[in-house]
Amino acid sequence: MSKHINFSSWKQLEPHWVDGLDERVSLIKHPFSNAIFVHPEFLPFPESSITTLMSSTHHITSLETLNLPADKHDLVLFSPFLQWTQDVPGMLLQARRALKEGGFFVGCFFGQDTLIEFKSVCAELDLKYTQGLHQRFLPTIHAKDAGMLMQRAGFASPTSDIEHFCFSVPSVEYLVSNLRDSTLTNTKKNSHIPYLPTTRLPRNFMIEANQSYVRQYPHSSGGINVTIDLIFMCGWKQADLKAIANQTNS
Repeated sequence: MSKHINFSSWKQLEPHWVDGLDERVSLIKHPFSNAIFVHPEFLPFPESSITTLMSSTHHITSLETLNLPADKHDLVLFSPFLQWTQDVPGMLLQARRALKEGGFFVGCFFGQDTLIEFKSVCAELDLKYTQGLHQRFLPTIHAKDAGMLMQRAGFASPTSDIEHFCFSVPSVEYLVSNLRDSTLTNTKKNSHIPYLPTTRLPRNFMIEANQSYVRQYPHSSGGINVTIDLIFMCGWKQADLKAIANQTNS
């Protein structure tokens, strides 16, 4: 089901993914005594009720290593930063290691249809002018693949679900400006991962992109349509039943 939201700044998406994490935690009917919220230091920190209630917050500096002690936390939350890492299964595995037995994990990821209209327009122009496709956006993920990644990382009862958001912006330039203001286009400088865009799009590219966007994806209230998908992944760290059995028999 799509949710229509008013949009004037990319930061307005923040309450939606924060509320999504909060909602999924609230479904668990027992208290958490040692929860941790994991967030990259190069992105603005969200201020919300769920982050203020965390036992601790972990600002990661490396997008490949969490540096969390093993078997300590009963709840680990990930903000939407997994697009930046080159080893998503590895990060999920590290999150599982940080959990105690019976601990719960909830993470958020931008889904497959995020900015799908803009991706389509850019792909058409790239083929027209360069005869090839360029990686101008962070990778996204399908909901079913998120569940498979959780399973691969060893989580028990992994689940994934998707929330779909639609809004309008006046123009492509406005959208790109908001993306830049959100630091989402600074990935190469911040994390040394060669995802584009790392340079400004040419003026003629922007003009033609806006014309094509308006023609193909007009919003009913004016401007152009923008789609965002948020995928939420949940899973448990199951007790090692074999180890328990060995201890019982010894």
